[in-house]
Amino acid sequence: MRPLVVLLSLALLIAAGGYAFLHYAPDRYNPLAPLSIAEPPTFVTEWKLRALKGNPAACFAALDAAGIGYRLIPDRETGESCGFADAARLQRSTVPWGTTGVAMTCPMIAALAVWERHDLQPAAVSLLGSRVARVTHYGSYACRNVNNATSGRRSQHARANALDVAGFVLADGREVSVLRDWDGGDAEGRFLKQVHEAACGRFASALGPDYNAAHASHFHLEMGLFGICR
Repeated sequence: MRPLVVLLSLALLIAAGGYAFLHYAPDRYNPLAPLSIAEPPTFVTEWKLRALKGNPAACFAALDAAGIGYRLIPDRETGESCGFADAARLQRSTVPWGTTGVAMTCPMIAALAVWERHDLQPAAVSLLGSRVARVTHYGSYACRNVNNATSGRRSQHARANALDVAGFVLADGREVSVLRDWDGGDAEGRFLKQVHEAACGRFASALGPDYNAAHASHFHLEMGLFGICR
């Protein structure tokens, strides 16, 4: 009986420890607490971002608490396996996104906001000495297949669940280009590699020039089902 008593005691200790952790740990470490975009990310932030899918109320509440500027898009189908669900036009995060905004799902906007605040902007200041003033991109929504193929599965772009980032304009006027600067050994190249690696912990997938030739000019960031970091 003694081994059984030991096992039950261990189970009770683990359960008590888990209860204490969930009730007394800061919310940013608690996987059951709502996501706070403003707070520094922890080991549960990635899980919290994934959990926003299918929970639009919690997702938009996180955007509102962080002061993200957006305009809701009504759910609708725009083509075969194409359209919008729980989406909005992002108008301002840490940078402006134009008067019309960029259409993305709420979980994409939340992941982008976390990446911008806690990865992109700190890396820009540290490595380049200037904040990012604007993100240049090739768009988010497009009713098309993966790699623009004539057949096959739909891209996450078909659900506004992806964004292709081409580069960054700094507050001091300099421009950083994925196509031009990725292979450079200078500060711009190090910056691009650092923010790409960080994106792997925020988005479900983060693809760049090392993935294939089709991504030589941009980072493909998405919140799909399958995770690829390359």
